[in-house]
Amino acid sequence: MKIPKLFPFACVALMMSACASDKEEIGSGTKPGSDPQYLAVNIVNVGATPTTRAAEYENGTAEESAIKKVRFYFFNGDGSPYLIKNPGIEGVTGGDVKNWLEASPADDTSTSGTLSQIEKITQTVLVINGVQDAAPAAIVAVVNPGTVEATTLQNEEGGDVMRLSELRYSAVGRKFYNKDATTGAVSDFVMSNSVYVNAGEDVCASLVAGHVTTSAETAKAKPVDIYVERVVAKVTADVDNNAFELGNGTNWEADKYGTKTAVGKSGDYDVYAVIEGWGLASENGKAEVEKQVNKTWADGTLGFTPWTTADYHRCFWEKSVGFDAGMGANPPINPTFNQLNAKMRDVLYTLPNTPESKVTDLKNNDLTKLAVAATLKYKDASNNWHYAEICRYNGVSILGIDNLKRQVALTFSQYYTSTDGATYTQLSKDDINFKDPDATTQQYLVTPTLADDATGTKKYYTKTNTGTTSTFTEVPKAKVLAAIEADKAEIRRDGRAYYYVPIKHLGGTGELAEYGIVRNHFYKITFTGITGFGTPVYDPDKVVKPAVPTYQDTYLAARVQVLQWRVVNQNASLGN
Repeated sequence: MKIPKLFPFACVALMMSACASDKEEIGSGTKPGSDPQYLAVNIVNVGATPTTRAAEYENGTAEESAIKKVRFYFFNGDGSPYLIKNPGIEGVTGGDVKNWLEASPADDTSTSGTLSQIEKITQTVLVINGVQDAAPAAIVAVVNPGTVEATTLQNEEGGDVMRLSELRYSAVGRKFYNKDATTGAVSDFVMSNSVYVNAGEDVCASLVAGHVTTSAETAKAKPVDIYVERVVAKVTADVDNNAFELGNGTNWEADKYGTKTAVGKSGDYDVYAVIEGWGLASENGKAEVEKQVNKTWADGTLGFTPWTTADYHRCFWEKSVGFDAGMGANPPINPTFNQLNAKMRDVLYTLPNTPESKVTDLKNNDLTKLAVAATLKYKDASNNWHYAEICRYNGVSILGIDNLKRQVALTFSQYYTSTDGATYTQLSKDDINFKDPDATTQQYLVTPTLADDATGTKKYYTKTNTGTTSTFTEVPKAKVLAAIEADKAEIRRDGRAYYYVPIKHLGGTGELAEYGIVRNHFYKITFTGITGFGTPVYDPDKVVKPAVPTYQDTYLAARVQVLQWRVVNQNASLGN
């Protein structure tokens, strides 16, 4: 390995009590003295855990693993900022009123394609040059720090200096990788110290005692390893070819997967589901720069083994930033139907999202979900394919929006219309329309209403028969509206519906860690089937807030995998 040019940094690594609180002493720094003090630091992407199952781990792509800049934060023994002198060296920034220095690594070694404890190593030799006489007590590294918002790392006027507790617990952001709006190319993934539990303490880095030397060469012989992991998680989806097939151009498009067997029946017609795309719902919009863990967790509590492994410098569960529906807070992020447009084998990135307790209600929760946009289709007696606009009104399943309008008009057949007060017409399908759900209704329900009266001359009446004489009595339009709008309907307009499934983690069935998103994990979901008609979509530009009609027998079958990236596999059958 080539050794890059020397960068003047002060460094010591964090461990155990250093991670617990900046009020606790985190080790004593040695006084540098008059001679330069050297420290070699390896930035190491964490890799596999003790396992012989190579399929459970996967190295990142070049873009996911690129370490373009590393920022080293320095702290005194009490967690206060350790200020660094301005290095005055090309390519190195920071210092003076800051407690960090930042530089671009000059060389790295990748282990791509091989299963090992690490994914990538970036080595830098640092020179201690602090404002104070004593050396710093601790160091924390943030990889590609320029990606996060300026406020996350306090890169703003009057900021730039962070206590250990601020970096460890208060550095929260929304942006942890870059995505080109034109090409979709991703880059500059943020990584931070891998956190795990060892001997009852949460560990963020490695001790540096005994690694500071008086020459660069001796420092290189015993470098300090700082293990880092990506803040984001990674998700992909694919279909099981035993359950899905590409279209033939007559049933559905040749680049889209549809079910080989019917997902249900509407009248005499078998209904099939065609996948239009997929995406993520109920995503977390915020994450900490550093992973948060609970030292009291145990394998039995979470439901998988091991949940933490000190030998390999990582753990597989975390506490995520909580959701808050208040103003300016952190509500779950949901897409529109049209935004569920990822193709099979595409990759999406998302922030950590873990429950605080076991999930017992899979329909009503804030778990991150994989959502599938689908079009329902059926074949008529002449072998022609049509959209299956499956509707439901007052417990009755109806195929087609026009048929639904007829059903609503028939339900309120006591009402008549007239524009001249002489000719009266019983309410018909042309008098009925629908409006999108509002805040008072379930998001998948629409409201039957009166169609617009273009002329403004239409009035509403009821009919009374006395012998052979019919009498029509005008009633206020508001009364007719109130009656019609009281009951809601479901409409899968143009056959549109969505399915979703919560993303599984590594925990066993019914355990705390059965579901959840943890950083630096790769969730691979395979759709193994679809049952039922999904959740109705009337307007594809409305935000999808995952919900399933209470009566619906709807299932999405999926198989998930999580990966150096730790891989999690999941089979999922779409539906209830």
